Amino acid sequence: MHKIKGFGTLSMQEITRLEKGLYLNFPEDYKQFLMNKNGGVPEENYLSMVIPSHGEEIVLGALLGINENDNFDLESWYKEYSDELMESSLIIGTEYGSGLFVLICEGNQEGVYFWDNGQGLEGSSDEENVYKLATSFSAFVSGLELEK
Repeated sequence: MHKIKGFGTLSMQEITRLEKGLYLNFPEDYKQFLMNKNGGVPEENYLSMVIPSHGEEIVLGALLGINENDNFDLESWYKEYSDELMESSLIIGTEYGSGLFVLICEGNQEGVYFWDNGQGLEGSSDEENVYKLATSFSAFVSGLELEK
């Protein structure tokens, strides 16, 4: 997590309140991230990863937390897109271009996904624009590399 400059910290009570408000149960590794960083932006340069199934590079803009600035606030993004999200999921970050990072918290599809909602990637369409990045939040963060 050293690659992310956090927005602060959160208490477990704040995280529990957020979970109840969104009707979600966050994975433990994501709770730890929120407690330690409360979202954040790359510390230096750009952090990127390649979509395993697509081969295209995406760049992290920000990871969301509880924030007065709606651009960085989990609840604001959830309210904006909740009718388009799968059950047990929330938007946890923004891509430098126009995509979003989504965490599915429970079930057999649990993990972090890239949602190309702006359909900026070649081959994206209304029917196919979600790509799995990692099986857990920790694996997602570990997979972020400093862009060269």
